[in-house]
Amino acid sequence: MMLRFASVVCVAAAIASSPALAQTTKPPTPAQAAQQQRMASCNADASQRNLKGDARQSYMTACLGGKMNQNTLMKVCNGQATQDKLTSDARKTYLSTCLKKSS
Repeated sequence: MMLRFASVVCVAAAIASSPALAQTTKPPTPAQAAQQQRMASCNADASQRNLKGDARQSYMTACLGGKMNQNTLMKVCNGQATQDKLTSDARKTYLSTCLKKSS
């Protein structure tokens, strides 16, 4: 009985001190932190503009790549309006609000 107890204590001690179980996470590098911040910012902007599907993907690609400009934004907003099948006044209103929302 004593040998069994000693074996259990040894196994428990080995598991508790195992480096695989005691993993520590290191903080992100400055580049990783910047990328995470850019991802959060681009994602929030895409949500604010109500972008979905292909239009959202195009926006995220351009935004994360640092290639967002008024021309790209117009293409993205126009693509979303087409995807939502907006016409006439509804399309004009959507494009106006999509293009005016802060980037």
